[in-house]
Amino acid sequence: MEEKLQDQRRILMAVDIGGSKFIVGFVDGGGNILYQERREWSGTEPEAVVVQLKEALHHICARYPALAKKAEAGGVTIPGFADPVSGIWVDSDYLNVKNLPICDILSREFGIPFFADNDCNACALAEKYFGGAKEEREFLYLTVSTGIGGALFLNGELYYGGFWHAGEIGLFVAEEEGRISDNGSVRGAVEMYASGRGFAQNYVQAGGQKHEDGKLPGGPEICRRAREGDPAALEALELEGRYLGRMIANACAAADFRKIIVGGGLSMVFEQYQEALCREFCRIQPDRKVEIEATRLGYAGAFVGAAALAVRGLKGFRGSPGAGKPEECVLHVKLGDSIESMLEIEGSSYPCKEAEFGSFLAAETIEAKGRHLNEIAALKELKEIVQASCNGDPEADRVLSELGGQIGKGLACACILLDPGKVVLKGMGTGCMAFQEGLVETVKRETYYQGKLPFDIVWESKRDTRQI
Repeated sequence: MEEKLQDQRRILMAVDIGGSKFIVGFVDGGGNILYQERREWSGTEPEAVVVQLKEALHHICARYPALAKKAEAGGVTIPGFADPVSGIWVDSDYLNVKNLPICDILSREFGIPFFADNDCNACALAEKYFGGAKEEREFLYLTVSTGIGGALFLNGELYYGGFWHAGEIGLFVAEEEGRISDNGSVRGAVEMYASGRGFAQNYVQAGGQKHEDGKLPGGPEICRRAREGDPAALEALELEGRYLGRMIANACAAADFRKIIVGGGLSMVFEQYQEALCREFCRIQPDRKVEIEATRLGYAGAFVGAAALAVRGLKGFRGSPGAGKPEECVLHVKLGDSIESMLEIEGSSYPCKEAEFGSFLAAETIEAKGRHLNEIAALKELKEIVQASCNGDPEADRVLSELGGQIGKGLACACILLDPGKVVLKGMGTGCMAFQEGLVETVKRETYYQGKLPFDIVWESKRDTRQI
């Protein structure tokens, strides 16, 4: 109790940076907002961004000098990639900023340490410190807004992955040959269907009406139309739930999440697609006990997340296990009577009591029922098929190639989620060239790496060990 009271007395400066606006203010150590002020960007070049942030922070310090005097640290959420150890703003999704030492700049200006991270990671940290995940060691945070992003807590810590890119869950492929992503890296990514933009497109495709100026209606308006009985709006909400439910279910095939927290703008209408989401999740993962809920922090998640970064920084954060160390993040996949996976971080295996890689649902579209990997018939006859392939049977090679492709779908999603530096496959059939080619082709097609995989794939079998 005494420690909790001490945390609440702590004062923190918070900076939440967005593409068109930013918010500055003060938050206490218990996550309570003491003051916040929203401003629109007047310029988005690096120099202009720094000037505006300094001016806004000086303004709130002058307005609330008592809070400013007590402030022990500051946090900055970045709409893009930030190095959480060095505090460098590496790049941005919306602003023309690259490799800006934002934390050093603000620390020199205000005389207190500043700490930065990606906004989605900061939201997950806010859930751990102040929100619905205080008691959780393994959970997945989703932001469903203009895009879809994710952040993972594993073994009680925010997990970054070998290349700092863990959690890009919005890039799971949901529709083969579907809508192309913004940067052209992948077709059919789930964020092109279940983000705010995708939700609006689904509504119009179902027969919904655009505005008179041709613009798509926003999520709140579509939800209002659904409450009024608009068939297209109801269909769009059903699809929203199904896309998110399938995405979450497949993420749970690769990691032992006990809770899923949905944040972002579309979390504000979570109850309108919750039933469809849970129905699809339970269809795919009928035996998993996972809590799925909307954030309790509302629209303030990222702003409070900035304060959470400051709290973590004051605790002496110097990185998480495996973060930015590809050689220390290894994903193991084994074929047998079932398909199993295990994540190894810095030589220790991640405990995965509930997750079963074979429960991944491989499907070409959201309308397709799909197949769990463990249900693929070829697995039961794999020994005979491999022997036939060794004897030169082209039909056996075709079956092995198809099997590799189906497992490749699951592996693509697992690599997007977990960001390993190496993947090790072993077990019956993994040494066969047809299997390997089918798997690699699918992984390249269904990930956003544009055909150039950043991680190594190592094949281990009784016959040989190969690496690509």
